[in-house]
Amino acid sequence: MNTKNVLYASILAGLGMVTLASCDKIKDAVEVDLKATSSNISFIIPILEEPGNATLGESKVYLNVDSLIKAHESKLGSDNIRTVKLEKCTITIVDGDSVNNFGALESCKIQFSSQGKPEMVTITELTNNPDEETHTLELPVTDKELSGYFDSKWFNYVVSGKARRATTKTMECKATVTYTITAGL
Repeated sequence: MNTKNVLYASILAGLGMVTLASCDKIKDAVEVDLKATSSNISFIIPILEEPGNATLGESKVYLNVDSLIKAHESKLGSDNIRTVKLEKCTITIVDGDSVNNFGALESCKIQFSSQGKPEMVTITELTNNPDEETHTLELPVTDKELSGYFDSKWFNYVVSGKARRATTKTMECKATVTYTITAGL
């Protein structure tokens, strides 16, 4: 191969690398990080008649993630989700009192599934809840990747726990779950 051909090949290879690097920059430019919050998760904790494990509530929630992403970046949608992580989870008892509150629970966890992925996954769990009167629980955040669940508009939540002692009435609860979603080309 002569020197002229080697020079042309080197120039073409260099141009190819610049083109690939430019494409990566364009792909990175079309990326969005956003928060998605399900704040309409309502359930009723039944009367806990004795200590032990119990399902505390279930709720089916609508969240149009595709529209949420498109509102931030019209070129993207739920098919472009790269990662989804739990950011925050709070449960509040709306009608609690000194006996009927989260102090009656030793532990609490939330499991989650979607219409597209019906296998339940634990998204947060509090294993050592203090024995004190409280009407709000801030559940710990895990680093679990949840993007495989976000190709749907319907999400199922199951709240369960272990009762420390009996309660005397049902308790109306509201949960707010916030996710961080990254989508891009």
